[in-house]
Amino acid sequence: MFAKSQQTGIIFTLLLGLLLSGCGFHLRGSQDLSQVLPELRISGIEPHSELGKLLAQAFSNAKVIVTEAAKAELKITRFEKSKRVLSLDNNGRANQYELSYQLGFVLFRKTLQGDKEVLQELMPAQTLTEKREYLFDANQVLAKADEENQLYRDMREAAILQLLRRVQFSLKRQADK
Repeated sequence: MFAKSQQTGIIFTLLLGLLLSGCGFHLRGSQDLSQVLPELRISGIEPHSELGKLLAQAFSNAKVIVTEAAKAELKITRFEKSKRVLSLDNNGRANQYELSYQLGFVLFRKTLQGDKEVLQELMPAQTLTEKREYLFDANQVLAKADEENQLYRDMREAAILQLLRRVQFSLKRQADK
């Protein structure tokens, strides 16, 4: 009896997988940009920085070859973290903060016009902003510092996913014209 229910479970799982793949379902963040952006150079940040590694990994996961020799270039113009006090307690100490993460970029391609290299803008300069709020407790300073770092990591990842979606949408729209 146990073997029969196990077989039923396996068959159900396989059917569910086939159904999801047939309806066009994709895991979050699994874009394929290789048709509209085969190669990309990332500039404006250190390639070995945390953001540089995450951007390179995100574009590699989207099937884009990240190389210094690419004609298309993603230039990071701004990446900034900030923190502002939202509320104070009775003693005048901060007890609620708003964290902000900004990622600015521009996407262009180097093309030849005659014998001169010209920059063609593929996407205008844009800034992505992610914000989160959190409560601060002076009795849990270490835990709240960890929470703040985790929120910044989450905002950075969300900004990178949003950047990928914008690049995909913009370049596919240009290719359809």
